[in-house]
Amino acid sequence: MEAIFGGITAIFSDPMCLALLVFGVFLGIVFGCIPGLTATLGVTLMIPFTYGLTAVQGLTLLIAIYVGGISGGLITATLINIPGTPSSIFTCYDGYPMAKSGKPGQALSIGVFASLIGGTVSALALFFIAPPLSKVSLIFGNWEYFAVALLGLAVVITMASDDLLKGIIGALVGIVCGSIGLDAVSGAQRLTFGSWQLMSGLQSTALMMGLFAVCEILIQCRDLGKEKKDIKLGKMSFLPPIKEMKDCVLPVGLGCLYGTCIGILPGIGQNAATLITYNQAKKMSKHPERFGHGAAEGICASETSNNAVNGGALIPLIILGIPGDLTTAALIGGLMIHGLQPGPLLFTTNLDVVGAIMVSYFLANIVMYVMELGLMRIFVKAVNIKFSYLFPAILMFCLLGTFALNNRSFDLWVLIISGIGAYILTQFKVDMAPVILGYILGPLVEKYLRMALTAENGNFGAIFQRPIAAGCLLVAVIFLLMPVFSAGFRKNKNKLNELTVNED
Repeated sequence: MEAIFGGITAIFSDPMCLALLVFGVFLGIVFGCIPGLTATLGVTLMIPFTYGLTAVQGLTLLIAIYVGGISGGLITATLINIPGTPSSIFTCYDGYPMAKSGKPGQALSIGVFASLIGGTVSALALFFIAPPLSKVSLIFGNWEYFAVALLGLAVVITMASDDLLKGIIGALVGIVCGSIGLDAVSGAQRLTFGSWQLMSGLQSTALMMGLFAVCEILIQCRDLGKEKKDIKLGKMSFLPPIKEMKDCVLPVGLGCLYGTCIGILPGIGQNAATLITYNQAKKMSKHPERFGHGAAEGICASETSNNAVNGGALIPLIILGIPGDLTTAALIGGLMIHGLQPGPLLFTTNLDVVGAIMVSYFLANIVMYVMELGLMRIFVKAVNIKFSYLFPAILMFCLLGTFALNNRSFDLWVLIISGIGAYILTQFKVDMAPVILGYILGPLVEKYLRMALTAENGNFGAIFQRPIAAGCLLVAVIFLLMPVFSAGFRKNKNKLNELTVNED
């Protein structure tokens, strides 16, 4: 509770924090509601501009963008059947049919209300789960950190890509990018090719802006000539219709539970949470036939779960320094730019910052609800902005922000080359999630493994004397082997079906 009271004091004693909270939510919703722009892009883009702010102010802004960006994706998903963010894809299945049937205002109010519930419940989980877990994490040694980081890599490789090989390729690319520079243990130069510019490694903000912003601009440029759909909006209400919400208690509960729990697992993110929640809600519904035809249950399942992930994803970030999803991976840059190292010691050394993260996340959900419904017509107009005007402005912000951090033109080359490289990878269907998590977690896996082996004189078997580390290692192996066994099972099942058909 000390962290929460400290966060309340830090935010409410500074009017600038409150102003940044409102501005951040607004900006986040704009990034979320415009297809092609995401919450991760919004956070990454604004990190350099938090340099001149205090740590509490900067993180309040970034958290607010995170909340607004994830929720904002439901606007275009509901009105034009195009998800503003990937996490809102399942909202299209029921939000658009409801809007098409003449109830766009109801569909939006249901979606925004579900977002509020999911975000608020996960905020409460953040309040009550993070502090006790931070005390437990203080007993973590090198083996535990190695195993947890490896588990995060295994999960994201398996879950973020349909093809295990492509997931591994993406992770290896990220690991190589994270290995450039001076060795954290020995101090030796690695992959610098004689260039002193590479000795400090690849600047994280420049790399992430390239992977997200520049890559997305290159992808979306192919559709610059396409006409945008004209969006029409009916009457809006601040409360969802009670009649439509009668059957939504179960999907809302499932969304809160699955979203928060999946958010806590490193690297999985909103897409998996919405998929699992939507399918489970459909199976457990009294009227599964309504799903896909404008069911309020479907909207609630999708929006509750993808917003509940946010609070869950912040838990491993502030406790272990391991991101729960892509946006929290970008938030690491927001912490480090203010000299803060995410992890268990953050609770000891910067309790006010931890409290500010918790409180700003809770407040951002309330502001999001009021703002998204109250200013819906403004956000709909933002969707109609032409990409030919929008993308040059975004690219300019990327270039200015990247250069302003270190005043190095070399970082601009990192931005451009990483963006082109990411675009090439996406053409081969390699997801960016393993690349980012490989870049962040790869060096951690190596660092803690080497330190653990040094302490144990090279005896890897010592990990099995640490129950937490051994358990995480076992789960990581299961995640990596699961696609192999499932592919073999499907292959055998297909052969059995062919034999059955031939016998008939």
